[in-house]
Amino acid sequence: METKLLSNSENDLNIAAEIIRSGGTVVFPTETVYGLGADALNPDAVKKIFTAKGRPADNPLIVHIYDVKQLNEIVSEVPESAKKLMDKFWPGPLTIILKKSNKIRNEVTAGLDTVGVRMPVQSEAKRLLELSGVPIAAPSANLSGKPSPTAFAHCVDDMNGRVDAIIDGGDCNVGIESTVIDLSGEPIIYRPGDVTTEQIEQILNCKVKTVSEVKENEKPKSPGLKYKHYSPKAEVIIIKGSVEEVVNCVNGQKDRCGILIFDEFSSELNKKISPNIEIISLGSMKSPKEAASSLFKALREMDNRGVKRVFAPEIPSTDKWSGVRNRLYRAAGNRIVDAKNYFEKSKNHSDIKSEIKDIHNILFVCTGNTCRSPMAEGIFNSMAENENLNVRASSAGIYVFPGSKVSKNSVDALSVENIDISKHQPKQLDFQLISDADLVLTMSSSHKSAIINEFPDLKDKVYTIAEFVGEKSDVSDPFGGDLNLYKSCMIDIKSLIEKLILRIKANE
Repeated sequence: METKLLSNSENDLNIAAEIIRSGGTVVFPTETVYGLGADALNPDAVKKIFTAKGRPADNPLIVHIYDVKQLNEIVSEVPESAKKLMDKFWPGPLTIILKKSNKIRNEVTAGLDTVGVRMPVQSEAKRLLELSGVPIAAPSANLSGKPSPTAFAHCVDDMNGRVDAIIDGGDCNVGIESTVIDLSGEPIIYRPGDVTTEQIEQILNCKVKTVSEVKENEKPKSPGLKYKHYSPKAEVIIIKGSVEEVVNCVNGQKDRCGILIFDEFSSELNKKISPNIEIISLGSMKSPKEAASSLFKALREMDNRGVKRVFAPEIPSTDKWSGVRNRLYRAAGNRIVDAKNYFEKSKNHSDIKSEIKDIHNILFVCTGNTCRSPMAEGIFNSMAENENLNVRASSAGIYVFPGSKVSKNSVDALSVENIDISKHQPKQLDFQLISDADLVLTMSSSHKSAIINEFPDLKDKVYTIAEFVGEKSDVSDPFGGDLNLYKSCMIDIKSLIEKLILRIKANE
């Protein structure tokens, strides 16, 4: 897919609006983060959002409007509590969940009878909505699980070739997603953000409950509740301890590392932290808004600098800091370590190049289980059979869209090797699949981090395929590319699996 890179001029916004009206997808700026939008009243267009992001189908979308009159076709009722919050915080970074109208299809709401609605304040977002003339369903414009994009470059990195257009609206000033409150019944805040609980309680004149997680089999009513979010390729760890303990821990890491800090510690840490450690400040400890606007940019920059592990500071558990704390701790999978203890464990941790034994079942994992991991499964099983190895492979995806099929380009690319994967059915990764595998090999670092964060007790069997065979690069996603790109991806996977076969044979 060819993606149009658009400016924020009136002419380009008209082009983007026409794409929306025609059932296409457009990445657009808002004051919070960039959104990946499609016509909320067109179910086929909405499905393209899930495909582009690799987003789970049970994760509902937020519908964006520019005029409160549009609520008439989106929701069935607007309670007085919602009107009060709209009067105070709209347009702005607040999403309100209400009972949906019959015009909003299940593709938007994940089958729920409610829908989240927001009116952005950012000028390009408002103008695009006005020119489009339709409500726009839009999650953040990142690949699912990655840090949300707060700059045009972030969107190009994640979405070029996956969407019809991307609008350059500069940097987002809030920097984290909107606060989400459910007013379809008892008031519940599902996602903290720039609008704080205290501000909402003052307007509603009552206490408001906060819920930040859902059970495994429960449908989330808001984005950001169920699945791993906001994570860079690097592993993120919340670290606690004295300055000296943190310095010793970070300086003692074998992998290339980075550390997020606050300005108040900048002078001291810059003197004590090793020069090869990447340091990025989130701003002042006195300014949660500054940290919010910096956080996702900092996490993405750590990936750009090639770090494998990011240590981050503890965040105050206060209302004003709740948005930053929520995003950073979810990026870390709520993994909090004591600096002194973690350093001691790191020194004694065995290298993955140690001898491997008793491997009979390998699980390859990618995003949707339609491209890379099915190719890896097919290539490995073919090679293992030729080498008379008693090892079999299967594959699964972290975010499998219901009804998805193996990519035709993947099938065609492997047909050159006389390997047939045309009957492959994408499978959703779950605890049982990982438990049954002796070794789990992911296509990228972000897949590995997602699995470890979701199933920390099984982390010792999870690696990227590249690191397991002594290589460094991730296997690039060919999604949306032509057959030649898939063939190139297949060649990369084949090379890695040849090394994997050699390693297994060496340890038989």
